[in-house]
Amino acid sequence: MIPHHTLKEVIADQLKRFTNQDPGIPRRIDPEQYRNKDRIVVISGVRRSGKSTFLKQLSLGFPSFLYLNADDDRLIGTTPEDLASLLFIWEELYPGVRTVFFDEIQNIPGWERVIRRMHDDGYRIFLTGSNAQMLSSELGTHLTGRYVRIELFPFGFDEYCTFHQFSWNPSGIHSTSEYAAALRLFSQYIDDGGFPEYLKDPDPEILQRTFDDILFRDVIARYGIREIKSFRLLCRYLYSNMTREASLTSLASVVQMKSPVSLKNWIGYLEDTYLIGTLSPFEYSMKKQLSRNQKYYGIDTALRNAVSFRFSDDHGLLLENIVWVELRRRGYELYWLKGENECDFIAFEQGKVSMAIQVCWNLSDENREREFGGLMEACTSFPGSTGYVLTLYQEESPKGRIRVMPVWKWILER
Repeated sequence: MIPHHTLKEVIADQLKRFTNQDPGIPRRIDPEQYRNKDRIVVISGVRRSGKSTFLKQLSLGFPSFLYLNADDDRLIGTTPEDLASLLFIWEELYPGVRTVFFDEIQNIPGWERVIRRMHDDGYRIFLTGSNAQMLSSELGTHLTGRYVRIELFPFGFDEYCTFHQFSWNPSGIHSTSEYAAALRLFSQYIDDGGFPEYLKDPDPEILQRTFDDILFRDVIARYGIREIKSFRLLCRYLYSNMTREASLTSLASVVQMKSPVSLKNWIGYLEDTYLIGTLSPFEYSMKKQLSRNQKYYGIDTALRNAVSFRFSDDHGLLLENIVWVELRRRGYELYWLKGENECDFIAFEQGKVSMAIQVCWNLSDENREREFGGLMEACTSFPGSTGYVLTLYQEESPKGRIRVMPVWKWILER
């Protein structure tokens, strides 16, 4: 157990730091709609995506509150008993305060039982975590029906524009100067990505350190992975080849692993930390779907550029990856479609396909038939869906249910 005086010292120090923290750039998610929830508010997302800053923004609606960051070296080895002691210390130092913010709560074993007890006792609770599966499993077991979840990603292009003090009319960008400024910013965004810390200080070492922290602290140490060289190679390979289809067998060959089962576990761990995402092909048969190859995507284009092998023709995959993250940010259930042609994304909303999307860096005479073919096939398969060909800068008048427009405009006009 952690000594009582150490806990007191950490509590006071952390609260002071959190109180003085810069509230940062407003996010797409409005904090106000979550401040008065009776349920526990859970914010999950990749490390350094701005979860702590969003907690700070939430805290601005309360005159007093309590705070604990479990990702603090002084709290290594914290137990559920320490959390119980924490409640007594809080009551001693800040009597009557019943709003609590917990950062990176998954670092404390048994946290979910203490949180449940606090919730039962009338505390209003906000917490963050960087492991989707761990949070889901522990929340599902002990806190079913008691929480609402927010997934936070690195800045989307709209938030990137806010960071750069570029304002726009959500109903549309019409003037030539606005159009040129938005395209210029979006071209930067492809390279800069959306990690807030990196945008403030564009040092590639920040991205490398973020990548290593996720690998070593959130995966290798947590799951006891011994084949560290192979594991790092897998991560770099997936980032170098993101948006591309791959089989477990081919990936196992790349990293020289004999067991596709272990490899599948590794990929699952990376998904849980939000570092990568998988995209399954759409099949009406679940058995067929599970037997097909998946595509792999990264959480951020700048992170990808910092840690992977770059190629001269990779602009298209960066654009497609940005669309994948944006669709995830909007909460769609996603698949890709492969028939006679291929469609990059079909997006389900409330059990129905609302959008089919093809991403193309530059629509030309050479690729137009292929790009439209896959999209038309998807729109025919799912009547009522809207089709989009999303490009870097090209825009065309709508043709029936299909629109051709720039990715950045699609994001800003959501």
